[in-house]
Amino acid sequence: MEAVIESLIAWWPFWLGLAILAALILLMQIWALPRNLPYLARGQLVTKSELKFYKSLSKAVQDDFQIFAMVRIADLLRVEKNNKHRRKWLNKILAKHIDFVLCDPGTLKPLVCIELDDISHQRPERIERDKFVNQAFKSAQLPLLRIPTQPEYRSREIRELIESVR
Repeated sequence: MEAVIESLIAWWPFWLGLAILAALILLMQIWALPRNLPYLARGQLVTKSELKFYKSLSKAVQDDFQIFAMVRIADLLRVEKNNKHRRKWLNKILAKHIDFVLCDPGTLKPLVCIELDDISHQRPERIERDKFVNQAFKSAQLPLLRIPTQPEYRSREIRELIESVR
């Protein structure tokens, strides 16, 4: 033990220099961290077509519903806790969204969900996705309306579609 202490005393300038060097390296790593995280604002939540529909939808529902846009399916549906494949089923909905959700204005309970189907819904992978989403909402007994995108929307027709699934 005495030999170790004598060695430390004899080499103290070396050990001090090594400690200072280590501290400098640590400080340089901290300073080298990016000041900002790599995130950027996405801009609008909805496309121009979805915005056009939203305006007609707002007129159609007036104050009868609270409208939410771009809602994750995982925030609308849940997987039974005792399901042995719970993680698998949850993963299938985590990254998927519904275009619009109509909620009770007093409780914000989702009442009707709306998907605008543009031309992308004709691609084979989208057809499969849409079939799965339709089955998931049917299983959860949460109405899902599919409305094809159109150049113009009539608020009265939108309201009639909403009432037909309630």
